[in-house]
Amino acid sequence: MRTTLKRGIGRAGGHNGNGHSALPLFGPIVRYRQPEPPRRSVIGLIMRSFGWLVLAVVVVSAGIGGGFYLYTHETLASVVNTPGLTKSRTHLAYVPPGQPAVALIAGYDVRGAPGGVNPYAGSNSDTLMLLRANPQNNTLSLLSFPRDLWVNIYCHGDTVDTQNRINSAWGNCSDGPAGTLDTVEKLTGLKINYFITLDFHAFKQLVNQLHGVYMNVDRRYYNPLHTGYSAINLQPGYQKLSGGAALSYVRYRHTDSDVYRTGRQQLFVEALKSRLRTSLSLTNFLYKGPAIIGVLKHNIAVASASGQKVGLGTLKSYLGLLYDLPPGHLIRNQIPIGDLQNTVIGGADVLQASPGAVSGAVQHFLHPVVPPAAAGNAGHKKAGPKKKVHKLPKSEISVLVLNAGNIAGEAANTTYLLTTHGYTTKTLPSSYVANAPKAQSDSTVYFDPVQPNAEQAAQQLRPLFGEHTSVKPMTQEIAQYAQRAGNPLTVVAVGTSFGGKLVIPHHFKLPSQPQQPAHVSDGAGITAPALRHVYDEVHFPLMVPHKIAAGATLSTSEGVRGFKPVGHQHEVVLTFVQPDGIQYWQVEETTWNSAPILQSPSYTFVHRGRKFLVYTTGGAVQMVALRTPRATYWVSNTILNELSNKTMLAIAESLQPLRG
Repeated sequence: MRTTLKRGIGRAGGHNGNGHSALPLFGPIVRYRQPEPPRRSVIGLIMRSFGWLVLAVVVVSAGIGGGFYLYTHETLASVVNTPGLTKSRTHLAYVPPGQPAVALIAGYDVRGAPGGVNPYAGSNSDTLMLLRANPQNNTLSLLSFPRDLWVNIYCHGDTVDTQNRINSAWGNCSDGPAGTLDTVEKLTGLKINYFITLDFHAFKQLVNQLHGVYMNVDRRYYNPLHTGYSAINLQPGYQKLSGGAALSYVRYRHTDSDVYRTGRQQLFVEALKSRLRTSLSLTNFLYKGPAIIGVLKHNIAVASASGQKVGLGTLKSYLGLLYDLPPGHLIRNQIPIGDLQNTVIGGADVLQASPGAVSGAVQHFLHPVVPPAAAGNAGHKKAGPKKKVHKLPKSEISVLVLNAGNIAGEAANTTYLLTTHGYTTKTLPSSYVANAPKAQSDSTVYFDPVQPNAEQAAQQLRPLFGEHTSVKPMTQEIAQYAQRAGNPLTVVAVGTSFGGKLVIPHHFKLPSQPQQPAHVSDGAGITAPALRHVYDEVHFPLMVPHKIAAGATLSTSEGVRGFKPVGHQHEVVLTFVQPDGIQYWQVEETTWNSAPILQSPSYTFVHRGRKFLVYTTGGAVQMVALRTPRATYWVSNTILNELSNKTMLAIAESLQPLRG
């Protein structure tokens, strides 16, 4: 419930209903309920990075057998309509098809007693990750939270129950999933559309059903059994991991921190997406599909805003987005490690972050940096520099507000807010009601296509009304309203999802990593001898990085390793460690030119006659590769991409053949 501060006309009638600006006056309290949204879903957008594309493939092949179709349909119903997430649905926001959608992924380790007061008591949500799928710019953003992050815990609505680690809501609130969802929403200020819970049993079983997943292991990981820590035994390099090995990798945090664990989890999501895409097809899904679907059915639960089922047709309609996801458009985000403070509270080591640090990570999540389209098209002429478009002064943006919702006075309230922020507002004559032709959930900013700068004015207004606001040319009906109001450049129809407050940007500026200089030092003196040591094992031309990151040394645990990643292919990996003993990065060389990790570079460039492939995420260079007919050589950044872009490029450009 909320109150209207200015009298005006909505869809409930009343005084002063012509949309004129008015000073705030106390008016009647209006109770309202948002109408039930259409029973449609964009869940397919979110699912593609956690295995739901498997179900989407079923859609295409389901017509082959009626029994297979029925099994798939019943599986979808059981996954989405999960009793344990019933309360969580009341916290979720509906999102129309085709609009950006946000899902919260919660991975937990054990189930509690199903019949207890809290069926999740005794379990931990060691993975908390937000995913945002935006079909408008074909991006998938990830935002992870370290489980030791110290936050306000919300178990019951808007009341802070306590302060604790963010993962404690799962096991300590009477409804663990609902408390976790509410806590993350309050922390980020985001409206979440879908809630997905994943038992770690599914993690392991899904990888095994795919016969492993290819990942780049950034260093030597070893914890023997019975040491008090989770056992792990992994060697560095790009290789196939079994379900158990992958699980131990993404859950490891013994010698680094929880922040690096979230980075490993995000890298796994990217690797799993690649594995699913390359290993499943229409020809093999009929025999691979049932086992994979069974894993999902018994270990994954999904909640949506209205509890509607995920239809097979919906999944099919979004299958294309997975396969068309452009290179560099899967963006990994988290609170920067430099913005996290280690502290001790109640005898426990925890992490704290300022509200500004959290807000900055959320802004990266909502506004991902993607590679320019021209840069990803090798062989095509790049577009010339774009002409800078200057923003219109607010006073030159004229706007009429119409009420497309069901809150009394919304048009007048919003007109008043726009006026106080410097916009030129227009109103209808007193004989006309400021109601839009029809009610709608999302807001729309209409522009007059005849008037100069009208579309630009609409684009500048759009962010004020929330991320689900669209911009459209005026329809004939809307144009009639505009004509009566003196032909403003724009008309805004505020929908039921509008919260009554303008979203005023705080001018958050995303840092530009590419401007950081290259920090490198000579490296041939330590790398050439190491490569000569393994040359006889691999028998293919090796290259020496003559530049390495400043301060880096070869790791004392398998600093150089030669092995076979698959079949008869050979690989050599040089593993470097930075002075802090936590940041590891690598130079890798292999005859496996078709390795999955080398697919889909973000862009390419030519340096001294050699063509380099660059792989990015969120503007940060994750990998740079040099491909030759006999082998491919690449530089892999740290888990958190801590080497600057120019450092990465300088190391790759310094690669030269190993001399005898």
